[in-house]
Amino acid sequence: MQEALDQLSRRIRDWRERLDLSLNELAARSDVSASTIQKIETRQMVPSVAILMKIADGLGRRPSELVGEEGQEDEVVLLRAKDHAMIGDGSRIRVERLSGDLFDPAIEVWRLTIARGYDSGEEKYAYDGEEVVLCEQGEITFSIGKEEFIVGVGDSLHFKSNIPRRWWNSGNSRARFLIIGNFPKGLRSKLHRQIQKGGRKR
Repeated sequence: MQEALDQLSRRIRDWRERLDLSLNELAARSDVSASTIQKIETRQMVPSVAILMKIADGLGRRPSELVGEEGQEDEVVLLRAKDHAMIGDGSRIRVERLSGDLFDPAIEVWRLTIARGYDSGEEKYAYDGEEVVLCEQGEITFSIGKEEFIVGVGDSLHFKSNIPRRWWNSGNSRARFLIIGNFPKGLRSKLHRQIQKGGRKR
């Protein structure tokens, strides 16, 4: 019993930190108080099934992932379509995490679906590394440094990610594209918060 509780506490804390979420941020996403989450993470409380379901939802996970046995697949992860972590309700901006939880991953893959007219926010962002963008549907415009690039269906864009940039749906319909890179925790959390606010309409 104690071993299972230790595993549960560790998973919640680890997954929260991977998303760079504070206790208060996870509390807002899961509708569970920050003090309750902290007690669970520090093994001071045995959570109910209802609370576990809420926390799992806030982490973009299935409840069974919190209580299932730890696997030995740190080097290979098969992520089924139904298991993609989702952020956003899809009405404006939705993000799906397509990459799994490898140990110390070098890249992450995200699929973004953006309603017409919405963007990544007014402020440009940058980090050390590289990034690849592949447009699956619609049209996205990237402002990278002082240049703008229109990326249509089937087009890809590969660039050094230390160049400040932002993007927006410049087409007449919903756009969908992949972003492949290695995103620092702070940047990931910032983008998640922007997405949770529903993006910004131009």
